[in-house]
Amino acid sequence: MSKRGAALLGVAALLSGCVYYNAIYNAERLYDEGERAHWAGDDSAASARYEEVIRKAADGYRREPRGEWADDALLLIGRANFRQGKLRAARAALEKAAQDAQDSTARLQALAYLGAVDVRSGDPGRALPLLNEALEGMRHGPVAAEAHLWRARALLEEGRHDEGWWDLDQVEVADPRLRVAAALERLRWGARAGDHLRVREAMSRLLDEPEAGQQVDSILTLVHAVAARWGPEDAAELLAHADAGRWERTDRGEVRLERARLLRAAGDTAAAVGEARDVAGGVGSSAVRARILLAHWQLERAENLSDMHQAVGVLLPAERDSSVAALLSRIDDVSRLSNMGLDDPLALFAAGELARDSLRAPRLAVGLFLAYADAAPDDPWEPKAVLAALEAAPSEGTRAWLRGRLEGRAGSPYVRAARGEPAPGFEALEAELTRRLTNVRRTLASEDSVTPLRPSGGSPGG
Repeated sequence: MSKRGAALLGVAALLSGCVYYNAIYNAERLYDEGERAHWAGDDSAASARYEEVIRKAADGYRREPRGEWADDALLLIGRANFRQGKLRAARAALEKAAQDAQDSTARLQALAYLGAVDVRSGDPGRALPLLNEALEGMRHGPVAAEAHLWRARALLEEGRHDEGWWDLDQVEVADPRLRVAAALERLRWGARAGDHLRVREAMSRLLDEPEAGQQVDSILTLVHAVAARWGPEDAAELLAHADAGRWERTDRGEVRLERARLLRAAGDTAAAVGEARDVAGGVGSSAVRARILLAHWQLERAENLSDMHQAVGVLLPAERDSSVAALLSRIDDVSRLSNMGLDDPLALFAAGELARDSLRAPRLAVGLFLAYADAAPDDPWEPKAVLAALEAAPSEGTRAWLRGRLEGRAGSPYVRAARGEPAPGFEALEAELTRRLTNVRRTLASEDSVTPLRPSGGSPGG
């Protein structure tokens, strides 16, 4: 070969190596971005990055499967597949990485994630030797911290609680950036073990970590698990100091709203309303959601149109929000349909359906269905309205009275159908009712908008 040819060949090899290195470098950069999104709880962003990692690292590996960076490529492929939940693909890449690793660090990292694959696959016994070996050679850094996290899970699954809790303590020693993940794990396992002290400690740690606010959905899921095990009162107590935490205001607001729901479920309505009102008096998306929550609580217990309109005052300060505007519009529709019922009683039936289905106001719906039944006692749909009221009625006393009212309409196709009997004429009545209700709604839609009754003030209420 000529000197010029050998030089060109050397340049080509150098360029090929640069392309390979750049592919792995770019994959590593994307993996780091995916990791930041993963630990911040942004699963969609993380997933997109991991897919790119797999594509780029696999392309680089195919170019030079015995190259200098082959084990790095395999590690990236294995770890990204693991994050995606593709355990079979992750295992294959990680086993190959451990086998072909050119240095001990790459091998130990592959073993750590192989152990994690086994834990996630439901085989903690198989995972522990791998994680033990990995941690014998690694003391610090994100992989060591995560190995401690997965070994803790494996040990806790095996019932070796003291060792598992020790490993959770080591997570943030190895890498403080994973302290939120370790606190989440403490909360999860404390709840599973029925350990009130560890659960309270874990929640206190989470509320004291600004980054934990990014995991608010995961935290509230675990709070629901606590509520299912110990009841809503205990779960609400966990969140008692949420407003003193170091999270962003909106995230603190979301937690306080969940506490309000738990307090209400525990029967402490006054405290629930007070908590929600406090959040509603703030700013941001959580304040808007607090107003919607308070309005729904008002609608849930509303028995007449006046009660319904009290929800309007709660919503008005946030009326520019699309969800609030939609709820105000539905309240307005119920009000307008009720007014139309003075001339066309069937509009009262339509108002009852809207109150029941869109406003989630069962008591108001009962009143509207019965208002229609009283206004049109000879209509063939009167029994349907009484049956609808019976289904929505909140008390057994009301339901008993409504069942008695239906006794005189035993021959109605609606009553017969409700009893599981043959009901000739049922389909024809339903078709005609659908046609008439459609006309009622068209009339409503064609009318000029009428400003709903909006009380002065607008302070949050419940």
